[in-house]
Amino acid sequence: MQQRPKRYLGIRSEDRRPIQPREYGLLVAMGLALAILVARLWYLQVLHGEELAARAELVRTRLMRIAPPRGMIVDRAGRTLATNRTQIVISVLPDLLRRQPQRIPLVASRLNLAPEELHQLVMNPRINPYVPLVVQKGVSYQQAVELLESQYNLPEVEVSLQTMRWYPEGKVFAHVVGYVGQISDEELKAYRGETETASAADTSLITLHARYDGTDFVGKNGLERQYERYLHGIPGGEQVEVTPVGRRVRTLQQIEPTPGAKLVLTLDARLQRRAYELLQGHVGALVALDPRTGEVLACVSQPSFDPNLFVPRIPATVWRALLNDPRAPLNNRAIQSAYAPGSTIKPFFALAGLETGVLTTRTALTCPGGYQLGRRFFRCWRRHGFVDFYDSIAHSCDTFYYITGQKLGPERLAHWARAFGLGAATGIDLPHERKGLVPDPDWKRAVYKQPWFGGETLNYGIGQGYLLVTPLQMAVATMGIANRGVLYRPHLVRQIIAPNGEVLYTAQPEVIHRVRASQAHWDAVIAGMVQVVERGTARRAKLNGITVAGKTGSAEFRKGGKTHAWFIAFAPAENPRVALCVMAEEAGHGGEVAVPIATEWLKTFFGQTPENFISYEKAQARRAPPESAPLAARIRRVEAIAPHRRGHAPAGDAPR
Repeated sequence: MQQRPKRYLGIRSEDRRPIQPREYGLLVAMGLALAILVARLWYLQVLHGEELAARAELVRTRLMRIAPPRGMIVDRAGRTLATNRTQIVISVLPDLLRRQPQRIPLVASRLNLAPEELHQLVMNPRINPYVPLVVQKGVSYQQAVELLESQYNLPEVEVSLQTMRWYPEGKVFAHVVGYVGQISDEELKAYRGETETASAADTSLITLHARYDGTDFVGKNGLERQYERYLHGIPGGEQVEVTPVGRRVRTLQQIEPTPGAKLVLTLDARLQRRAYELLQGHVGALVALDPRTGEVLACVSQPSFDPNLFVPRIPATVWRALLNDPRAPLNNRAIQSAYAPGSTIKPFFALAGLETGVLTTRTALTCPGGYQLGRRFFRCWRRHGFVDFYDSIAHSCDTFYYITGQKLGPERLAHWARAFGLGAATGIDLPHERKGLVPDPDWKRAVYKQPWFGGETLNYGIGQGYLLVTPLQMAVATMGIANRGVLYRPHLVRQIIAPNGEVLYTAQPEVIHRVRASQAHWDAVIAGMVQVVERGTARRAKLNGITVAGKTGSAEFRKGGKTHAWFIAFAPAENPRVALCVMAEEAGHGGEVAVPIATEWLKTFFGQTPENFISYEKAQARRAPPESAPLAARIRRVEAIAPHRRGHAPAGDAPR
């Protein structure tokens, strides 16, 4: 019987052959590849599944930061000085332009921007590239429609409605309110650092990264900068769905931002506008204070600028024009420019003379038109003849104060100037205040390596030479005379109110200097300043039914040029409600330039303008305290003692 061959899986045993080494290698490679695939799937699905799922979600959705609306700024009557206004704005998407930088010139040409400027904006490392970056504001409806029609060809450009900072008063409040601009690297670090420090003590405070971002607008000057932490607010956010190229599809979730707090100022918009109008055509400043509290009623610097130009960013050509303007419109002359005060310093040195015994109210001399010191003759602005204490202030006799300054000496002159706050910052709530200069022999020796000369003391006595003051300092010093030695810190913010109506801050009067002097000496100096207006160099400052005390000044600036025109005043003299300083650079004599400006402003303040006349008696009845009568009687008594010389300056003589 024939035996059949055995078969394994249909293969005859004699047909089987051993597996070759190459085949073993192929099987191992296939097994290894399968193992790697399984390991990778485990890594993606199990080990890092949640993390990768979240990252995949971020590709589809993004968290967008919503900048908070800045707080409003209003005057003491609630008139809006800074607010946020909805405008048509054009934005670009930095992320898209960074990925396709070759499209920057095309986009820039459609938006009328320089390609270099647009490139700098979108490549800024501080900004969030996924947040639309505003490049133009206040776009016309027609321009917006044209861009929307070409949206398909310009996916990097967005047209939308946004709230932007707006200053309805424009130039009138520019130096006080300030302006906003995009945050710089230094500011971002500083504000984040402040928030970090605060967060260490208060864990409930929003963290620094939530408060500030590289695209934020922050205060650059004025009150916008000084009160940035109140005005900024707390940002919100939203979760949005986007396309693979970053285009926004819909909003999934939104948290509304919290607006900043509202600043209520001490300024009166009506008085501020009037000061701005009166200073038109001049380079100078006007500062008015309430001597009872230190509140700033008006603060104007001319020339000015439009703060709306800085939002969202000022064009380079406009910025260069402002910087190169020889009149320096960006400079706040009320606090940042220091000048020789001229004859406005004389009432302060008159008080110093009375207090030190160098002068009495019966001191008198004959003015021959100047004073001889060594080989030099120091001229007076006119030949006054017989001059007593009151005439020296009323007619601004330089000879009288040459001699007074010489008797007092530079050390005592410096002491009394500093007593009224000169030579030091007033501490007003504005940035970049200049402190001026009150010189003395030690200062000159340290700075110039020279001794003090006698002629410099004579110039010191009439407000010339090294002595430098700001208009604000002179207004504060004038407040000191009006208050008989009490000087309050000037301030611009009356209240800060949170969005929910909570009052976060209320200003209180703060005494910064007290000048000790006898009542009789205060009476004498104030009586002299009243006579400046009644019969002296400021006769144009007379007001119906109101006693004005003042002092003119004409400070020499450059040889052969016009003098700086000064006028300080307070009124009513018996119960002051306002202290005022007017200064006009190289405008002429104080009595001819500064006095008319101050007079018209005071008429507005007391309601004596033709279109808004309010009797002084009615105003007095609203607020006159009982102590005003004795003070008025003292002034009248001193004026009765003083000989009233009614002689007028000859034709051609200019009042000092």
